[in-house]
Amino acid sequence: MSKAYRVTKRTVMFDKENPKTVYSVSPVNYGTLSTDDVANQIAAESSATPGDVKNVLDRYAYYVKENLKKGYQIQLLGFGSLSIRFITTGTAKTEKEANAKLIQSLVPSFTPSFKVVNGKRIYDLMPEKITLVKYNGTVPADSTVETPDNSEDPGTSEEGGGGSLI
Repeated sequence: MSKAYRVTKRTVMFDKENPKTVYSVSPVNYGTLSTDDVANQIAAESSATPGDVKNVLDRYAYYVKENLKKGYQIQLLGFGSLSIRFITTGTAKTEKEANAKLIQSLVPSFTPSFKVVNGKRIYDLMPEKITLVKYNGTVPADSTVETPDNSEDPGTSEEGGGGSLI
């Protein structure tokens, strides 16, 4: 399995008279899988139909919202936890001033599940080995999504750039 990255160029102006050009890397996604794509993939490897899978995913989304609204955190084995996080305007000097008025907004929060091995986090959602490849503008053949409805192939290419294993 590989994860593509692209090199990005930026000019930073710590000193207006001496701007510096710096380079960084950022992840590249080859596209977005829809609920239909995921349902077709799961159905192809199970006894469920795509409609059955979509129904379960729909009910899951509904019950996540309902239970977050009731004040629960939702934990899905091997995936992580969903909860509600506060965006606050700051802190208060006294306990009495620390109240709901500090809460500016509520946002959903996801914490991936992980184990600690030799002092390092190993995330359950991450494959064991990932090869890093420099993105060259095309999608490698091995990342094509196969679905029973024969959706359009996003293209093929050879992987570019040296890869390191993570």
